[in-house]
Amino acid sequence: MLDHVRTHEEYLCFMLPRIKKLFLEKPGQVLFYLDAALKACMLNLDRGIELLQGCYSKDFGRPADFNPADMLRSLILMVSLKITSVTEWSDKLAKSDVLAFLSGFEPDQTPSAASFYDFWNRLWLEDKRLKRKRKGRLRKKRKKPKNVKRGEKLQSRRPGVVDRLVRSFRKGRFFSTKRPERLLQELFSEVFVQGSRQRGIIPSEMVLSGDGSPFESCSNPYGIPVCNCRTRGIYKCDCPRRYSDVYANWGYDSSRNVYFWGRNLYSLSCVNGTSELPVFLRFGQGSRHDSVLSAFSVAEAWPLLEQVGLEVSIFIGDSAHDAYALYNLLDDYETRPVIELNHKPASDISLNEQGIPLCPKGFLMQYWGSDAKRGRFKWRCPKITGKKRNRLKVDCDTPCTDSSYGFTCYTKPEWDRRIFTEIPRGSASWKKLYKRRSVSERVNKRYNDFGLDTTRVRENCYWYHLAYLAAMNIHLDAWVKQELEESGLDKEGLLLRFLGIDAAVCA
Repeated sequence: MLDHVRTHEEYLCFMLPRIKKLFLEKPGQVLFYLDAALKACMLNLDRGIELLQGCYSKDFGRPADFNPADMLRSLILMVSLKITSVTEWSDKLAKSDVLAFLSGFEPDQTPSAASFYDFWNRLWLEDKRLKRKRKGRLRKKRKKPKNVKRGEKLQSRRPGVVDRLVRSFRKGRFFSTKRPERLLQELFSEVFVQGSRQRGIIPSEMVLSGDGSPFESCSNPYGIPVCNCRTRGIYKCDCPRRYSDVYANWGYDSSRNVYFWGRNLYSLSCVNGTSELPVFLRFGQGSRHDSVLSAFSVAEAWPLLEQVGLEVSIFIGDSAHDAYALYNLLDDYETRPVIELNHKPASDISLNEQGIPLCPKGFLMQYWGSDAKRGRFKWRCPKITGKKRNRLKVDCDTPCTDSSYGFTCYTKPEWDRRIFTEIPRGSASWKKLYKRRSVSERVNKRYNDFGLDTTRVRENCYWYHLAYLAAMNIHLDAWVKQELEESGLDKEGLLLRFLGIDAAVCA
């Protein structure tokens, strides 16, 4: 039960006098956590009070021991110090007066690890019964994918899945109401994305870039056998087994040319602001293709950003996003795509003056309809298809292919939205925008600065929390940087200004 969430003004009234007193007595202890102290002073969670209040009952149950705003602030400071273990953090809070005060707790009344886990579970909107059932279910032994070319991304296991997803989205079949992480995403948008917008770091009309990043899981990729094959001397069996990380599977990291067991984190980053900041995160299995994650992200993130007064004018993506369905989805949201073409080996097909392709023998090919999904025309061998009188006119004793279907090629119409984009491909403006795609790669690397690549968690809930806590710290770093530039002070001078201490007194 909770009847009140502490506001930022109430928190500062609690924290600043205690940190000021501690600084005057032992300045070294406070300056040791200088970056964390600056973030705590600037972290205003007032816009998320309503969301945090909704996680607790107002008139039923035992009163909450700790305020949810203080719990969230403490976890943000935890990841800021590159600590991803809640148990380690609770021990550190109990031993450090500075961290306890910055979090909003009294030194002798700090939360335990169980309290932090309870807070995380309140923000995770998943049925506990389904969670236990999913974790206890036995699964087939998961094997590494095969036939992956070096330097290329892992292909989608289900061809055409992006097209089927987009058709579902267009019919109104969204999955936003079933996502356990939706409350966490709303909290991030309301407090941090909107906070950066009000500070002028993010413009109201954004240019977003999307890219995936692999993260390895610490779970056993071969699972835990529950059969009795080993008692019979069989040590390599394909019996169903139990996995501690039910969402992890085998993926391929094209940048390092290695297989990994874990997840794929897809991040949308703003590239036209004064700082490079993430605005939306979504996890998928390690084998999940970027095009699939991007389709989900567009359908989920665009309405979420619209709620906080932001709109996306341009989307930038690499060749993994080159799918007709994704172009159609972006067109529905009035977003212009800047996506690199997924080049395939081109065939040497010549055309006549009317634009009709000629076969390798020089005969006019037979039109065989259009493919609406891919926006192209199909042409077949004139010796095999068409009217009989036309086939008899084709004098060809050596066919181009051994297939009974005959030689086939495709042409693109001038109105193909994939080829002829609103921002012309190859133009100076298109190239300038596409160069900004590297922002998403730099943002993805920043998650490792907060220890996300070394975390030891297995649950999907904790992966999402740690990733969003890292994203919150990226926004806070931008806020602190802006405040330092506008004030002309260094970090210590800025902290003294927050504490109301004259710098001459400490000199």
